[in-house]
Amino acid sequence: MILRIRLTVLVFGLLFMFRVQAQTQWTLDDCIAYALKHSLNKRTQDLNLAISKERWQQGKRDMLPTINVSYPSYNVSFGRTLDPVTNSFVDTRFVSGLSGGLSSSLTLFQAFRKWHEIAYQKIIYESSKLDNQQTEYDLAFKIMDLYNQVLYCKGALTIVEKQQSTNQLLEKAIVKKVELGLMAKADLYEIEATTEADALAVLKAQNLLDQAKLALIQKMNLNTEDIELTAPLENAVSSDSTTFQVDEVFSVSQEVLPHLQKSKLQVATSKKQLQLNRTALFPTIRLSGDISTSYSDNFKDVNGETISLSDQLKNNQSKYIGISMSYPIFGNWRTRSQIKIAKKELEIASNNLDIEKQEVYKAIKEMVQRYEALKAEIKLNQVTLKAKSKALDIVQKKYERNLVSLYELQLASNVYLNAKIEHVRLKSQLTMQQRTLDFYNGKFTLPLTADIE
Repeated sequence: MILRIRLTVLVFGLLFMFRVQAQTQWTLDDCIAYALKHSLNKRTQDLNLAISKERWQQGKRDMLPTINVSYPSYNVSFGRTLDPVTNSFVDTRFVSGLSGGLSSSLTLFQAFRKWHEIAYQKIIYESSKLDNQQTEYDLAFKIMDLYNQVLYCKGALTIVEKQQSTNQLLEKAIVKKVELGLMAKADLYEIEATTEADALAVLKAQNLLDQAKLALIQKMNLNTEDIELTAPLENAVSSDSTTFQVDEVFSVSQEVLPHLQKSKLQVATSKKQLQLNRTALFPTIRLSGDISTSYSDNFKDVNGETISLSDQLKNNQSKYIGISMSYPIFGNWRTRSQIKIAKKELEIASNNLDIEKQEVYKAIKEMVQRYEALKAEIKLNQVTLKAKSKALDIVQKKYERNLVSLYELQLASNVYLNAKIEHVRLKSQLTMQQRTLDFYNGKFTLPLTADIE
């Protein structure tokens, strides 16, 4: 029985350890999803979006008539007071009584201003949605950049650690040869200096990795001191056959880029503002109505008795319904001036849209050129890497036969090390370049903001 309990505890413990370990492994989608859910800037943008939506909804509710109720009031006056019944001054306590009413008004015609206001607020709401979407994309690409930076630093650290391990083994071999008198101490001093330099290189690489992780953790708003990433850098990009055409990417980008769509909405907003300003040139027609009544102790019948509440409410009832029209005749040319300004603002918005399209096209062209250049550099780097690897093998064999010096061996090793680090750097840059082009090409989708704690 005790053995069974121990086995059960051990199994649950292993499962818990595996779950904790699994939770500490982060993919790129996990990092982006977590950041989207916990970013404070994203929270602010969500609140701004909610405000824009409420303003749009209120614009639609403004089409309804307004209804006002004047609550019943009861007033008592002391001293010399005008009696509204007898129209004379009295010096005694006077009760003016209860009074109340109900009024309503509705704008029948205002050159469709409210319709334009509703459309205007809807455009503002759609613009806020694009701002929210742009915030999400900006955050996703920042996380992506930091994620790749961590992978790059991790790859560089692995390379220098392997180099350090190789040189440490070489140092042990040289120590034995020096002890046997087969090698001079100068070589020992040289390899010791090399291993010390390796230790410094490892320390610097580890510091860069820690800084990259810290930047990623802070951007994610993650409450932890360390993070482990799962995706290897080599799998972050697709095959070299992937190509992008500038005109095709630009054509798609006009429909998917949030900031470009917002520039188009700015033109629509300026047009709607011009329509709103023009409504001030037309008359306004309003329909209104009111019903009210009152009660007072001072209303007496022929017998001097106070008239009953029901009779007073009926007899003192007042009703009216009316229609009014106002027409602007002269307003210091303010309306005309606002219309002129709105026209200029519309031209500015249209010009800004053309500038935005031009900048997007230039950016896409530069990214495609950079993407193709990176692919060419990677191919050349792979050839160079193979050549440097073979050269290093040859130098190592020559060193084992005492045909070259330790300095030449270290020189060949450093050249190969730099080529490997350069390969990791190029892979990281190609990853960001391809994903950015996928975004412009409409193929980048945000991961679902699932519960990732």
